[in-house]
Amino acid sequence: MRKTILPVLFLLCALNSLKAQQPQTFAVVVGCADYKRDDLDLRYSDDDAYRFYAYLKSCEGGAVPDENITVLVDEAATKSNIIQTMNDVFSRASANDMLLFFYSGHGAESAFCPTDITDQYNSLLLHSEVKAVFKKYPARYKICYADACYSGSIYQGTPTSSPATTGTSETSVAIMMSSKNTETSQENSKMRQGAFTYYLIKGLKGSADRDKDNTIDLGELFTYVKGNVLNLTGNAQTPIIEGNASRDMPLGVVR
Repeated sequence: MRKTILPVLFLLCALNSLKAQQPQTFAVVVGCADYKRDDLDLRYSDDDAYRFYAYLKSCEGGAVPDENITVLVDEAATKSNIIQTMNDVFSRASANDMLLFFYSGHGAESAFCPTDITDQYNSLLLHSEVKAVFKKYPARYKICYADACYSGSIYQGTPTSSPATTGTSETSVAIMMSSKNTETSQENSKMRQGAFTYYLIKGLKGSADRDKDNTIDLGELFTYVKGNVLNLTGNAQTPIIEGNASRDMPLGVVR
C-alpha cells in the first residue's frame, strides 16, 4: 500500500506546486453610472462593469478567483476607494502575475470621473494617479481598459493604430482606451452597454480570434474593437492603444 500511496502524494504535491506558480490575474473593475451629481448620471456604465466582471469570472476570462478581483460600482466607486482598492488588490500579486484595471464612466482631459466628483480639480481620478499605482507593483503584465470620453488623453505621444510588435522591457503594459482625447465615448441603448465595452467583451470571448487558433491576442483584440466601434459610431469614436506590450500577448481563450 505504501508503495502506491507515496508516489501519488508526491505527484499531487508537484501538481499543486506547479499550479501555484502559474500567473494569476488581479483585477479591479469600476463602473460609474449613478453620480452624486444627478446631471452626470449615465445609463449603462454599471452594466459595463458587471458584465466585464462576469467575463473575468468565466472560463474564457480565466475564472479569476473571488479573492483576486473587486468590483466597485456607483457609490463604491469614489476616488479614494478606487485608489485604495487598486493598492489592496495589486499588492497581492507576484512578479509573474497580471494586474488589470477596467473603468467605465465619465472621462475628462487626462482623468477619469469617480462618482464623488465635485467642481474641484483634485476630485478627478487622474490618469497619472492610475499609472502611479500600476508602477508600484512589479507584476509582469499590466493592462488597463477604459470606456470613457476623452480617454485617449492618457496617451503621452501620438497614438498608433496598433501596438508594438515586440515588448521593450520585462514588464508588458497595454492600455486600451475607448476614444481619442477629443472624442466622446458612446452608450448604445440597443446593446445596453458602452460601444467599446460591448465589443471588448465580445472580442475577448472569441469574436476577435481572426486566425482561429483559439487564442485572443492583443493585436487581434484591438483590431476587432477599433473596427467595430468605428463602424457602429460612424467614425465618431476611435479606440486607441498605448504601451510596450507585444501584439502577440495572449489575453483570452476560446472554449
